Amino acid sequence: MSKDNDFAHENIAVIGAGIIGLSSALWLQKAGYKVTIIDRQSPGEGASFGNAGVMANFSCLPFTRFKMLPKIPKLLANASSPLSISKHYIPEMLPYGWHYMKSCFRYKHSRQALTNLQSKAFESDQVLLNMTSGQSLIHKGGCLALFASQESIEKAKTGDMLERQNLGVNLSFVDHHQVKELEPALQPFYAGGVYYPDTRFTVSPIQLSRCYAKYFVENGGKIIKDQVNRVKCENNGVSVQTTTETHYFDRLVIAAGSASKKLIDQLGCKLPLVSERGYHIMIRSDNPTCLTRPVAWLDKSVFLSPIEESMRLAGMAEFAHIDAPATKLRIDNLKAQAKEMLGDDIEYSSEWFGSRPATPDTIPIIGHLPSNDKVTLAFGHGHIGLTLSAVTGRLVSELVQGVTACVDPTPFSPKRFL
Repeated sequence: MSKDNDFAHENIAVIGAGIIGLSSALWLQKAGYKVTIIDRQSPGEGASFGNAGVMANFSCLPFTRFKMLPKIPKLLANASSPLSISKHYIPEMLPYGWHYMKSCFRYKHSRQALTNLQSKAFESDQVLLNMTSGQSLIHKGGCLALFASQESIEKAKTGDMLERQNLGVNLSFVDHHQVKELEPALQPFYAGGVYYPDTRFTVSPIQLSRCYAKYFVENGGKIIKDQVNRVKCENNGVSVQTTTETHYFDRLVIAAGSASKKLIDQLGCKLPLVSERGYHIMIRSDNPTCLTRPVAWLDKSVFLSPIEESMRLAGMAEFAHIDAPATKLRIDNLKAQAKEMLGDDIEYSSEWFGSRPATPDTIPIIGHLPSNDKVTLAFGHGHIGLTLSAVTGRLVSELVQGVTACVDPTPFSPKRFL
């Protein structure tokens, strides 16, 4: 650990013990800061717990494209669609919708920003994985992204997949027979699709978070398990009021996912961050090796992944309040898709849902609070929080230190929404 610098005397609070908060804390600790993580849950038990485990290096295309606009009403009208909006959440979605429309005009700008961040993701991951001895939790072998029809494959060849290839993503098209050779346990729901050979995945998102947290604490970090009720900028720093007491720090990083919205509102910063809820089901497997890599069914926007000697089917984009009850229809849809992918003879071991923090332009918010550079924001990663966690933590640390950043941070600044 680097301790021989001018930062060792500064105390920083990181609100959020998910993979973004943990990564930020590790990079700050590595730079020599004294860091405290505060979260009401144990490390990795929020949205970071429920993801599909895919380190999606291929994800560099924002969703904010004009060609998506006519598709949205059809998706919302279809009960089996992965996209839904709770009627009670519509008022919160209005500013988001306005900024989504505006972001469509900046699509190429956002695409380049996301590509730049992805270009530093692998090396940033390696730093944290090597530092925390977490490499055993990461598997290689690529992933598959499949379509049910040949028509969809042909469209992809001249559409999204061609765009990804032009951005440097390594991929190859595979037909039905090649998919069957790679993953013989799958039912023949697919016509073929895409193979991403360089993609990695974690076999346990929660264990990866715990690995990071263990290293953080063993190297002097502190974790406070408590609810944050209020944050406030003070003359010489920031205060964080929890249920039990008020803590004072020199600097603050807000990496609390969807819950960040309430905190930044208290600081007078109104950003169009919304809650996009995802679901997963765990499927028991008598043969843990029956699925060797993550498999996406692109028509349904779901990922089937080998997780902790079982299989996890994850997906859905439900815009709803963080604390709203689960929607049974989403779980039912996942179970129906699981049967199409694996057959009728499957058994479910658990169900889960959680809230992703979503931005209108589908790229994260990483940057200082416009009114006070003692507060740094790191949230809004949507579906690629795990993928961009390490590079986000690295960028947070560089911004706090005031050194040259690994990528241009300007596109990720919260100022783009103000």
